[in-house]
Amino acid sequence: MRRSYLRSALIYLSALLFLFYLHLPTYQMLLTALQPWDEFIKHVPPLLYPSHITLINFINMFKVVPELPTYLMNSFIYGTGVGLLSILAAIPSSYSLARFKFKGKEAILALIIYANMLSPIMLIVPIYRFMRVLNLVNTYYSVILAGSIFTTPFCTWLLTSYLRGLPREIEEAAMIDGCSTSKIILHIVIPLSAPAIVTSFIYAFITGWSQQFILALVLIQRDELMPVTQGLYMFFARSSVRWAELMSAILVSTLIPLAMFMVVQKSLVRGLTAGALKG
Repeated sequence: MRRSYLRSALIYLSALLFLFYLHLPTYQMLLTALQPWDEFIKHVPPLLYPSHITLINFINMFKVVPELPTYLMNSFIYGTGVGLLSILAAIPSSYSLARFKFKGKEAILALIIYANMLSPIMLIVPIYRFMRVLNLVNTYYSVILAGSIFTTPFCTWLLTSYLRGLPREIEEAAMIDGCSTSKIILHIVIPLSAPAIVTSFIYAFITGWSQQFILALVLIQRDELMPVTQGLYMFFARSSVRWAELMSAILVSTLIPLAMFMVVQKSLVRGLTAGALKG
């Protein structure tokens, strides 16, 4: 029994040390954002705690980059669009994979898993050429469509795994009562799959948020359509970098996906767990 407690203590201690090491850059970002820059650079090596806390950097960041609220709103639009489009594509496709029998279904599922390994940088040239043919460059639609390419496969796989665990009897009873497939999906499958759908949406939103820089760097040239990841470059001057304001802007830009994650944390964990157990 004592050996078991000692083993558990070592595991938790190792996990805490790993998390501490992992979040050292985040802590450094907080120190830089919450201190006056003149006070911060006075100490070499830097202090491990703020000598004086101030919010002036959060005020100054809007003076350095006045368009920052626009960039944040653009990022929110891109992330939300990627999430919604991924869900709209994943629900009917996952229902077909979970309920219908046809040749090549397992091969399709294998290709879906393989598609998650693709990085946006690998496909950025064909994506740009495709968007240019459709005349979508420099529009919200280009980043949303491109972002959903990399999030839809995982959303489809997760929802397929979840739907396979749902009882068919409810759907069969609805068919006997005369419900069409579309009504079954809308009134039965979607409500029962809410945890997995929320999980898929949050995954797609956060992934779309993180991939905006690479996609927008090629697809967006108009300043008013830039996401916050591109807008952060405005803090880099020719001769210097506004580090305090930059760290403040990065901190604010991370709060949106973090807040969304915290709001739906229970649904997210429940959806992932259900998908793993029912797959």
